Amino acid sequence: MKKNALILTLITVSTLVSCKKNESRKSTSESYSSETTVTDENGKIDSVTTTSMVKTIGGKKTESYSFPYKAADGGRMKATFINNGKSKTITLESNNNKFVLDFRKKTSEGEFYERNTISAETKGDSLLISQDNKVIHLARVK
Repeated sequence: MKKNALILTLITVSTLVSCKKNESRKSTSESYSSETTVTDENGKIDSVTTTSMVKTIGGKKTESYSFPYKAADGGRMKATFINNGKSKTITLESNNNKFVLDFRKKTSEGEFYERNTISAETKGDSLLISQDNKVIHLARVK
């Protein structure tokens, strides 16, 4: 009799646990897009990769777009724009450094992001990064 009660209890507990697992699962969908272009500019072979991702988890959508930028001195930076519906950020990556800036406002020509002492403003295919009294002008690589 005790064995039957124990087995019945284990079956009941496992059923309840499995029901909770099924209820907590959320539907997920993802789509990725990546485009790489190789160009020959002044005898140099240069590659450019633009990436986009749209991810939906439990009805919440997150969009991410990455673009390469180039400075006049030849320096490169990757900018990733992320919008999860609640907040927007830009992640700037260059020379093993990574900075995340928060969206502050929409401007007449683009968007303005800022965190701590660093700010970035998009203007069409340009990205202006400011820190202290330094301004870096970047152009999107096409």
